[in-house]
Amino acid sequence: MDRKKILLVDDEEAIRKMVHVILGDELYEFSEAGNGREAQILLEKEPFDLIITDVIMPDCDGIELIMAVRSSRPNIKIIVMSGGGRVNAGHYLDLAGKLGAAKVFEKPFDTTALRRTVQELLTEELGTEK
Repeated sequence: MDRKKILLVDDEEAIRKMVHVILGDELYEFSEAGNGREAQILLEKEPFDLIITDVIMPDCDGIELIMAVRSSRPNIKIIVMSGGGRVNAGHYLDLAGKLGAAKVFEKPFDTTALRRTVQELLTEELGTEK
């Protein structure tokens, strides 16, 4: 069975590594990007089944990434997470949801909920039910 490919996008390497560990190497294949621009370059080179992205990042933030992905690859599922930075995270997360994120999480997030959401979205992607 082919492992599903997940693109982790966050300017904090520690967060990318933590999500990687939470979800598990044995279940998924991961690629990582430090911002939305790096993510877009990776998306041009290979297909992904799911994107998990932060919102507030340098160069190209998560909102810009969602808009770019929605216009070029509308079927990719996106999970957005944010700690909010200088502004309340809820503002960014509401906007991300309106732009097409399948699920949003405020940092710190519930690891069990993240795992469950990833499984559900990737099961939907297969067109099967649990």
